[in-house]
Amino acid sequence: MKNQESLALRPRSRNEKEKRQRRESILEAARSKILSKGYEKTAMDDIAQAAGLSRGLLYVYFKDKDDILMGLVLNAGEALLERMRQAVKETRSGIEAMTAIGEAYYRFYLEDNDHFQFLCMQMALHSPTKVAHEATANQEEMMAVEDQIMALTRDAVQKGIDDGTIDPNKVDNPLQTAMFVRGALHGVIMLQDRSGSSLFDRTDLDRTELIHYAMRVVTSEFSVR
Repeated sequence: MKNQESLALRPRSRNEKEKRQRRESILEAARSKILSKGYEKTAMDDIAQAAGLSRGLLYVYFKDKDDILMGLVLNAGEALLERMRQAVKETRSGIEAMTAIGEAYYRFYLEDNDHFQFLCMQMALHSPTKVAHEATANQEEMMAVEDQIMALTRDAVQKGIDDGTIDPNKVDNPLQTAMFVRGALHGVIMLQDRSGSSLFDRTDLDRTELIHYAMRVVTSEFSVR
């Protein structure tokens, strides 16, 4: 009986594995096309051709181009979350954890820039209100990942308050502080990004030093003196 049940489950398991592999191959094809042509100029036909599939089969796996983008964004968000989790594991205090999360975000930008770009595309192309009301499975999963990323930073702030490394008088709300830290660092990263502002081309400022300076300012602002 057990052997019969095992045999019955194998085709389903194999089919699910094949579907996951096909889905990832579509995302990889889309990643390459979108990064080379831009999101707006990339058509579903371009992605289908790159993936070696018919346009119709593409819609079996993804609702539309936005859904494909959200699949790429989800992969990026999961990669960032894992990087931040690993960074926090190596810390002992709340202020160290908050700093490590910021450093992990910067390393993500440097070492996994393709994923970083897709997170930026999501911010630029999607209305939060629209996403919340018309969420696909990919969007719902990504919102859950975003919540986990913010919770990780919020918990670091709360830990710092509890262990005495973060000044409670400077924190009205740990989640608010977490959002400020993320937003401040992201803004500085985008300011110095070579594909964005040309400001640095007209100065002798060092891009990497600016990032570390920003982290020192944030850390000193909230740490207990």
